Amino acid sequence: MKYFIFNNQRDGSSYHEFYKGKWDEKTFWKSDSILLHDDYLFDNGFVDAIIDIIPTYDPFGVTEITADEWKKIGNLILTKDEKSQEIYFESNEWLEDVFKKYNCFTILGI
Repeated sequence: MKYFIFNNQRDGSSYHEFYKGKWDEKTFWKSDSILLHDDYLFDNGFVDAIIDIIPTYDPFGVTEITADEWKKIGNLILTKDEKSQEIYFESNEWLEDVFKKYNCFTILGI
């Protein structure tokens, strides 16, 4: 992957964790989560697309995103910069499998 890493590749804690399903309110840095560094989240239009669809998104908190909301973010991402689109489509590959088992995923902020 170009933008996302797994926990065993993590250096520090400046990552947003994409957690499968609804967060269990206790577990962080799961081995089956993918992580996006804070710099990648904010140096393009990716976070703007998330906020446009989910105005309550909190980069320091917990945000659940349904499959329907994710598709809406994807439609909006097409109007954003190339890097935002790359980040979306990279995470979307992982999320296609997630949505087969779960009705949402959770972004755990830093």
